[in-house]
Amino acid sequence: MEFEDLLTKSKWNILKELAKGEKSAVEIAKKTGQSIANVTQQLQLLEAYNLVKKAKQEKGKKPGKPRTPYILNQEIFVASMLKPGIADKKLLKLKDLDDCHKFLLNLFFIVNSEDHYYLIKFACITDILKKADIITYLKADDKEIEIMIVTEQIKEVREKYSNMGIEGFDGKTKKIISWSHNKKEVEEGLERKEEYFVNLIKNSKELIDKKETIKELREKI
Repeated sequence: MEFEDLLTKSKWNILKELAKGEKSAVEIAKKTGQSIANVTQQLQLLEAYNLVKKAKQEKGKKPGKPRTPYILNQEIFVASMLKPGIADKKLLKLKDLDDCHKFLLNLFFIVNSEDHYYLIKFACITDILKKADIITYLKADDKEIEIMIVTEQIKEVREKYSNMGIEGFDGKTKKIISWSHNKKEVEEGLERKEEYFVNLIKNSKELIDKKETIKELREKI
C-alpha cells in the first residue's frame, strides 16, 4: 500500500486526534463520529505501518482493547510538487532532519506566510538555531513578531537579540521581540504559577525543540 493511501479521511481524522495527545479507540470514536469497531480496525492498520503505537501502561493496569490508549509513533512530512520540470513526492522523517529543516517546516505550517521571511532572516543573521534549545512562535501583528527562546547562552541572547528590527523584501521592517530565558527560569516560574510563564508556555507553538522539553514544561502548568 502506498503511504498516501493510508491518509484517507477516516485514518487522517484518527491521526489528527492522536496529534493532540494519547487516546483510546473509544475516545477517538466519540471525537470523530466513527464507530468503535472501525476506529479499532484503522488503528491496527496504522500500527502495522508504524504510524501509531500503544501507549505504555502502568503496571497491573490492562484496559480492554477499545480502551487501550494509542500515541503517534512517527513524525513525518509529506510533500508533492508539480510544475514544469518537476513532478515529485517526498516523504521525510522529521527525526532524520537537522534543526534548520525542522525550523523551516514548522515555520511553514505554524506562522503566517507574510512573516516567513522575517523569521528566516532573523535565524540566519543571529545564528540562533545553534544557540537556542527551544524557539517558539507566540504571536504577530503588522509591526512585531513575538517569539520565545530558551537557551543557556542567555546573557548574549538577551543583549543582542531581544528586540531586533528585520527588513523585509518590500523594505518594511518588523521587530522580532524575543522573550528569552534559560530552562531553570521557566521551570521555577511555572512552579510558582506565575501568570507570565504560564501564558508563555500555553501560547507557544514550537519551531525548534531540540531536547523535546516543551511537553515536559506544559505538564508543569
